[in-house]
Amino acid sequence: MSNALPALSLAGLLLTLSGCTSVNVTPLQNKPSSLCIEENPKVKVRDFVPVLQEGFSRHAIATQLYAQIPRPECPYVLTYTARRSWDMAPYLSSAELTILGPRRQIVAKANYHLRGKGGLSLMKWQGTKSKMDPVIDELLSAAKMIDVAAATAAPTASSASLDQRLRDLQQQNLDYEAYQRAYRQLLIERQQPTP
Repeated sequence: MSNALPALSLAGLLLTLSGCTSVNVTPLQNKPSSLCIEENPKVKVRDFVPVLQEGFSRHAIATQLYAQIPRPECPYVLTYTARRSWDMAPYLSSAELTILGPRRQIVAKANYHLRGKGGLSLMKWQGTKSKMDPVIDELLSAAKMIDVAAATAAPTASSASLDQRLRDLQQQNLDYEAYQRAYRQLLIERQQPTP
């Protein structure tokens, strides 16, 4: 009994220090060549939309930001929310991405959430890009291109290889921090010139 209390206290402390990240994704099945992003003026995370646009571009999806969506020109729409918390400095603590299809039905969704607002974990102060890139990749990696012109274009070996490596990484069921480390390593390898 006397040994159980210190062990239980240590376990509680480790949980508090680690802070848990929750990521839930319903991936996109069919990838459009473009989509419209509906601007959310309530989001105060300044770099959130540029990170989204760069992430979608990395998956060959062009984006356009609109304050009000022009329905005929935007069969696919991305809506988003993002919240920040503060602990010595502001940081992204939760985000939700929803992709709506032509009939405005939900076709894909992703949620990122720091449980307990990150606790005492130093990972909570990571930038928006390092938090959202793995979420965006999980949301889009399995999708098949539905634009006929884009579908006939042959992908480059490096992009096909990166897509396959991302799918393999997702199949490993890593915790969020381990996934981020492996993901960053893939990006570093991608940026290095090939002989």
